[in-house]
Amino acid sequence: MQFPGQLLIEGAWMTLWISAIAIAFGVVAGLLIALVRMLRLPVIDQLLVVYISLARATPLVTLVLFLFLSLPTMGINLDKNVAAIVALTLNTSAFNAEIWRNAFRTFPREQREAAESVGMRRWTYFRYIMLPQMWIESLPALVNEMSFLIKVAQRSP
Repeated sequence: MQFPGQLLIEGAWMTLWISAIAIAFGVVAGLLIALVRMLRLPVIDQLLVVYISLARATPLVTLVLFLFLSLPTMGINLDKNVAAIVALTLNTSAFNAEIWRNAFRTFPREQREAAESVGMRRWTYFRYIMLPQMWIESLPALVNEMSFLIKVAQRSP
């Protein structure tokens, strides 16, 4: 026989597990989306703007219910946890993309010029100079998004 608190503990662990996976995928996907948007490729940039606008404007419950209830009618059956992770990742990646993009925009141009003047390659410059500073700059907004995601994950099916 299970004591009443056992279900609460299992639910809390499931919430943290789903949230951790969605946060990991969302932060990485958001960073990739922001980097692609920084390339300023017209067609891809417009598609990403549409994705970000739709993902940010659509209520998360609508997205979860669409993935969980509507996709099976199209022959795509997702487990309830997978549907929740995909919905949370799609939503949080759009918000994270804007967080990363804004952190990128606040980055001083002089540092890039200094890195180029000493012969540093773009990837090295991004990895060792820019990304750590972007991380620090965007950390408060990312933590806010992560706490929102954990709160919302409690309500997923």
